Amino acid sequence: MRRVKKVLFAILISISFNTYATTGPIKQDSIIKCNDKFFGSHGSPIHWHEVIKKDNKWVSISQEVEIPSCYIRKVNEKEKVKFYKCSDGDTARFIINSEEKKVRFLAIDTPEVDKNEPFSKEAKDFTCTALQNAKEIYLEYDSNSDKEDKYGRLLAFVHVDGVLLQKSIIQQGLGKVAYIYGDYDYLEELRNEEKKAKEKKIGIWSQTGNEEKNLDTSEEAYADEFVLEDKEEVDEEENIIIEILRLIYEIVKKIIALITK
Repeated sequence: MRRVKKVLFAILISISFNTYATTGPIKQDSIIKCNDKFFGSHGSPIHWHEVIKKDNKWVSISQEVEIPSCYIRKVNEKEKVKFYKCSDGDTARFIINSEEKKVRFLAIDTPEVDKNEPFSKEAKDFTCTALQNAKEIYLEYDSNSDKEDKYGRLLAFVHVDGVLLQKSIIQQGLGKVAYIYGDYDYLEELRNEEKKAKEKKIGIWSQTGNEEKNLDTSEEAYADEFVLEDKEEVDEEENIIIEILRLIYEIVKKIIALITK
């Protein structure tokens, strides 16, 4: 009889625990996505449930579920943008909410044009062509990365007509996986493509590219990159001003010639 009581007590405890685990509000900042389903958590210890959004709140629609590894990541923020200007192989400017913003492509690095690094022109041309010809461009901000770097540039994955631009750049051997500070999306995918490019010895991995020796991915190089970009923009602005002044001079010269005839 004592054994039966213990079993009944254990069953009651189990029922109470499961009831507790499936009640209580879902934490609204815990929502994650996997296989087109959304999941949220609550309680201590944490319990996970499939959820839907109802009246602007996430609510549970299932009993407690186990969380596979693909559930671990929060949903990344995405937004549609318009291309404005290409800086180099891993940086471009876009119009976002009617404002021009500089974007540094997350998780990769390409050769620097201003340092005349091998394949720097090819990398810039490839990126510029892809963005200029794009019908749709989306930026994806990784939940495991800062949204901006310390220089104020947005950090994002760039999707061009449904294709990840970072992946295309790596596939062509025009860049490498670099500046990894978290468990980013697409990281394994990018590293696999980098491995293939190395094996094919294309682009920066060829003898001409001299592999990684000519592609410095140190923090100092990252800072230099920002300085060089700003210098390039200043030089471009100065060239525009000089060209405008030259045109004004030519017009004034022609007016004076007409007056003195």
